Amino acid sequence: MDNFVGGGYTVEEQMRYFAAEQEKKALRRAAWAVCVPGMVFFFVTLFWSQIVLSVCAELGLDKNSVLETLRNPAVLQIIEVCLSLLLLTVPFVICAKIAGFNISSGAGLIKPQSENNFAYFLFGLGFCSFANIAVSAAGRIFQSFGINYSAPKNEDPEGVFGFLLVVVSTAIVPALVEEFAFRGIVFGLLKPFGEAFAIIASAAVFGVLHGNFDQIPFAFLVGLILGFVRAKTNSLVICMLIHAANNFIATLISYSSFAPAALVNILYTVYIMLALTLSVLSVAYLKGKNAFALKKADTVNTLKKTYFNFFLSPAFIIFFLLFMQRAVEYIF
Repeated sequence: MDNFVGGGYTVEEQMRYFAAEQEKKALRRAAWAVCVPGMVFFFVTLFWSQIVLSVCAELGLDKNSVLETLRNPAVLQIIEVCLSLLLLTVPFVICAKIAGFNISSGAGLIKPQSENNFAYFLFGLGFCSFANIAVSAAGRIFQSFGINYSAPKNEDPEGVFGFLLVVVSTAIVPALVEEFAFRGIVFGLLKPFGEAFAIIASAAVFGVLHGNFDQIPFAFLVGLILGFVRAKTNSLVICMLIHAANNFIATLISYSSFAPAALVNILYTVYIMLALTLSVLSVAYLKGKNAFALKKADTVNTLKKTYFNFFLSPAFIIFFLLFMQRAVEYIF
């Protein structure tokens, strides 16, 4: 005789339903822990200049002098570094702690746990190069239809000091704090629901947070490969090296105006071809070692239901709408 209870469901079916609901609630809590730091990032970066001016007014400083200082490219780079160090660490740590996440053991703050680290590095760097090409091509297609998604960019500071400052603010600091935030804490919070899910969801959060259609597609694609490397090495180290190397190359290109444009194009093309070639070779090497498999989570809900519960959660919807509103503003 079947063990039916109220509603005509068996005990096993009701237990499974209860477990699925508990898993859904756990994922929604993780979504808040993942997205709230992004919301903090949105509002602070939106209002930081007004906050600075208000503080300076309270101190009796001249508003025009303060504005002139804030327009200095070197000062803006320093402010960007400070904001990144603050906003991509503290809110993420606080929300992770509230969610009960163990940062020391779950955020990848250890040595890479794979014997294929160099191959993963080449694979990741080559994929970033491919993402650059793909997104640039897509951008040109949109521009041909009169759609320009480019967000305003700050002027780069000049000279050797300016170059070093941009290297710090563009290559070194983002590689450290963005990887800690997104491949460390965000990925770690979502990993219990499946590595593939954690890779895609963390890449989506990473892409959206960039807040403009010029960078969102590239950040999402890069987030996918960095999330994959994080999953396979169980560490942030290789992710940080890939991120830093890719951004450093971009910095070199932005400071190459002193050289003939034809020479710069040739050198960049050579780099792209070399990176893609080494990436293909690394894929062949890793494939032979069966190094692309991802761990499946022991979850009650299907993978489709997991994506549904995360991307349609209140936390992600609010987070997404905030940054999409900013992205749309850059079009007009």
